[in-house]
Amino acid sequence: MQIRLLTVALMLLFQPSSRDQAVVFVCEHGAAKSVVATAYFNKLAAERGLPFRATFRGTTPQDDLSVRAVAGLKADGVAIPTGKPAAISDKDVADATHIFAIGCTLPDKAEKSGKAASWSDVPDDQGYAPMRDAIVRHVKQLLDELQR
Repeated sequence: MQIRLLTVALMLLFQPSSRDQAVVFVCEHGAAKSVVATAYFNKLAAERGLPFRATFRGTTPQDDLSVRAVAGLKADGVAIPTGKPAAISDKDVADATHIFAIGCTLPDKAEKSGKAASWSDVPDDQGYAPMRDAIVRHVKQLLDELQR
C-alpha cells in the first residue's frame, strides 16, 4: 500500500500543472528519445524547483513506448512519463515555451514557431546508455539556462 501511494505521489509530482511552463520533446516515434528527455527533464526540474514541465511527442508516433527506453528508465530509478506516443499538435506548439527535436525534423509550424531547437547529436544506434547520456547532458544544459 505504501509503495502504491508513493508511486501515485511521484506521478503527480512529475505531471505538468497549469502554472508550469511547457517544454515539448519530439522524436520520430515519440517513444524513446523524447520519453527519456521528458523523464529526466521533469525529475531534474522538480529537484531544482523550476516551474517547467515537459511532455513527449513524435512526428510519426508508434503505438507504445519503447521497451528499451522504459527498461532503461526503470533501471535508472527514474519515473516513466505517463501517456502513449502522440503526434505533436498545433496546441502543443502554441502552449510550449520550448520545443526540442531529437533526431527528427519538426513540422513546419513547430519549426517556424521561434521556440524550436534541435539536438541532432543524440545517438540512436548505440544502445540506451549513450542515448541517455547525451540527452541528460542536453537536459542539464537546458535547465542551467532556464535557471538564469
